[in-house]
Amino acid sequence: MTHLLFRSASAFRCATALCAVTLVACNRYEANGPVYGTRLAMAQFERHAPADSKPAQQVSNSLAYEHTLTVELQKDSLPARIKAVRAACEAHKEFACTLLDISLRTELEVPTGEIRMRLAPGGVEPMVEIAATGGRIIARATHAEDLAEPIADTDRQLSLLSSHRDRLSEFLQRKDLKVDQVISLSKEISAAQTQIDSLQTQKANLRRRVDTELLTIDFAPPSGTYFAQQTPIANAIRSSGADFRDAIAQVIRFTAMLVPWLVIIIPGIVLLRIFWRSITRWLARRDVR
Repeated sequence: MTHLLFRSASAFRCATALCAVTLVACNRYEANGPVYGTRLAMAQFERHAPADSKPAQQVSNSLAYEHTLTVELQKDSLPARIKAVRAACEAHKEFACTLLDISLRTELEVPTGEIRMRLAPGGVEPMVEIAATGGRIIARATHAEDLAEPIADTDRQLSLLSSHRDRLSEFLQRKDLKVDQVISLSKEISAAQTQIDSLQTQKANLRRRVDTELLTIDFAPPSGTYFAQQTPIANAIRSSGADFRDAIAQVIRFTAMLVPWLVIIIPGIVLLRIFWRSITRWLARRDVR
């Protein structure tokens, strides 16, 4: 009876080993056979898929676009155009426009300006048209930054920290914990929650960069405007007052630096003259003798 049980156990182990070998062979065949070839073909198809396919949409959902353009306008209409662009940004709520920076500078009576905003993708072209009305775009550039990796890293860290916080919260529910253990767990949960809040803010900023686009518009008058304003006579007259003030300031500085030296130099000269006269008289007396 024992011999029969031993033989049955040996047969069962052999059958188990045979099944394991068969499964390994099947897995290897699947990895090297038609199934693997089908997966490889699908991967190649997704890699070379058209622009409107799902993988391309996933890539575009992680791109943060930045647009920069220079608009050439007449100097008389430039300040009013900056105000018009600002008013359009504030008025069109569908653009979700947020003004980040606005500046207006004047040099040699020639104004230049810049306006920087963040808005929805659908509002970029209408805002460009408003800015370029009555002028012309002399330069434009678009830059895209792929934020897929930072977003994925943030999601991964959020998942890990959330799981860690949940496990700590489960431990905190136990009734056999000591007071010091409860305090330690509470501190760990608080620290984990602080990191989660920071990562959620970081993720929200990344999503905002993806969901909206940055638009920077530089306004400048035609290049000939600067040369027309730069006349030698007008520049000399314009700068004569400043030059005169600078000359007076230099004279005052020179006088202020010279006065302390005069206090030392003048008595020194007087003493040197008295000493020279004494030497001269002594030599004269010596010759007479």
